[in-house]
Amino acid sequence: MLMAGLAALTVRRHRHPLQSSHATRRAIEYALVYGLCSASFGRVIGGALLGQSQSPWLLALGDVIFVTFGLYIWAMALAEGYSLGDYGFRSAPPARLLLTTLMGIGAVAVFALPPYRALFAREVVVTNDTLVFALLYSTLGTAVPAEMLFRGYMMSSLDGRSALWARITIPALLFTFTRALRVGPLGVGSPDWLIYIFGVVLPLGLLWGLIRELSGRVLWPSLISHFLLEFGTTLAGVAPPTVE
Repeated sequence: MLMAGLAALTVRRHRHPLQSSHATRRAIEYALVYGLCSASFGRVIGGALLGQSQSPWLLALGDVIFVTFGLYIWAMALAEGYSLGDYGFRSAPPARLLLTTLMGIGAVAVFALPPYRALFAREVVVTNDTLVFALLYSTLGTAVPAEMLFRGYMMSSLDGRSALWARITIPALLFTFTRALRVGPLGVGSPDWLIYIFGVVLPLGLLWGLIRELSGRVLWPSLISHFLLEFGTTLAGVAPPTVE
């Protein structure tokens, strides 16, 4: 599915301006391929992501999957031909960058305080396998692809063509949809699933979009926030509890 989607999106590629409906459509198509593949892979490594299994083989399989997602986004960037600055990887006024980064860290404190508390209190045992798994998942598996697709490519394609609320809301809704597919092991429609999707994912998608706008359309603050949140929750979840 991943290879077929990537081939269909990159064969006979004709570059169009980034701020165009064509670019928005392509960003949505890349995001859908990413979301569907995330859902498929999530069914395989869902036990590790939910902290239900610490099998080293399952963690190693997850590592390979996350690197694959990183290569997918790299291939997208090469095929589309836009610079990294177009996606939001550029400098910004220091004061604005600091303020928006602190906003992102505040979101981490709200949504990921219990996992980080467990890590700092050494309530879980961090091993090399779980550390690598959490690092790769939070970077190549989630933060980099999601931020480049939704806050980078998609929001940039809407710049100058839509109102502020639309630039923030549309990518956030699609981001929520792809994450809803990924967390299938929670049980679609279950109370835990509904709380996670509408109480965590959607608010974060809206917040990261707002942070991107407030930062001067720079991707670093939302990327840092996304990484920190995913890293703490994943590492605390997959690491086995301390035996007293």
